[in-house]
Amino acid sequence: MSLMLLCSVLACCQTASAPAAPLPREMTLEEPRPRPPQDPTQERYPPVPGESAPRSERAFLDLDWLELTPAIGIAFFSSEYETDPTAALSLSAHAPLPWLSPSGDNVGEYFGLFAEAAFMNIDRNLSPTVDHRQGLASFFSLGLDFSIVRDGTWIVVVRAGALYAYYGGIADLNSGFGFMAGASVGLQISGKLGLTYSPEVLFGDTGSLIFLNTLGLSIQF
Repeated sequence: MSLMLLCSVLACCQTASAPAAPLPREMTLEEPRPRPPQDPTQERYPPVPGESAPRSERAFLDLDWLELTPAIGIAFFSSEYETDPTAALSLSAHAPLPWLSPSGDNVGEYFGLFAEAAFMNIDRNLSPTVDHRQGLASFFSLGLDFSIVRDGTWIVVVRAGALYAYYGGIADLNSGFGFMAGASVGLQISGKLGLTYSPEVLFGDTGSLIFLNTLGLSIQF
């Protein structure tokens, strides 16, 4: 009896001193699945932050992002014009310049090319004996703009460029070149439409100024 008890005690001691089986270092619920092949026409995933195409591979002018903005507003004139404020119409076009833009794409900040035509009636406060006191004035602008903000909600753009003013024979107003500067602040109302307010200053000869304020509908193609 004592011999059997001794054998049982020895067996328990050997079991206790035996090393425990190692636990697995990782436990996974399922095997990793390989990523399916991607359509080469789609954008690469995951996107690489800050990555942009080399400048040599960018288009100079991207007409796929063409934007037209018809607008209506009011023009205020400096004293050289001797005329009262009047209604004005304008039509502007914008397209991005990926080659010049710092990010190389059309998502955030980028430079663009713009062209604008503005029309307004000028009725000068001159002597009744002066002929051609009244007429249609046309202003044609071409230059660069820069989109500070352009996302799904807001549009903030500044612009500057050369200007040609054509007065159509209005008395004592000489057609010629000048320059302009302005900005647009807008609200995107859909994927392709936005409402904008655009204050601009048109600089003519001999220090004459026109302050143009318009409300426009931005149509993005």
